[in-house]
Amino acid sequence: MVAIRLNRAMFALALAGLVIAGLLWYWHAQNVDIPCTNAGCDQVAQHPSSRLFGIPVAAYGTLFYLSFALMCAIRPSVPTSHQRLIGHLVLLWGTTGFLFSAYLTYLELFVIRAICQWCVASAVIATALFVLSVLAWRQPQPLALPSEA
Repeated sequence: MVAIRLNRAMFALALAGLVIAGLLWYWHAQNVDIPCTNAGCDQVAQHPSSRLFGIPVAAYGTLFYLSFALMCAIRPSVPTSHQRLIGHLVLLWGTTGFLFSAYLTYLELFVIRAICQWCVASAVIATALFVLSVLAWRQPQPLALPSEA
């Protein structure tokens, strides 16, 4: 039962992150002012490090959260033998998201010297996904199939 709750919590957080990253990607692509309580969001969005290989970082975040949500969504419906593999992938993806968010937060604080509250919210979600993915990975029991729940 704990594994099911962890999976649902990760799914909900991934959806929240998807909304935030999607909005940031949209605002960046439209080149509009980002709604923010300070000027930090626009400073971060206009900095050269807000693009990776010419693509807005928020696009990568959108894909990260979408893929994380999809893994959480399909995990309960796959055979038990495959659930552990998806658990490993969720842990790997959660770790990757956390480390990349930590790097982006470092850039905000020490290179750009501006804070984007949307980016901070995304970093908090990525950190929570990492923690939950570690806890879910440590769960010995598989998720129940829909017919077993």
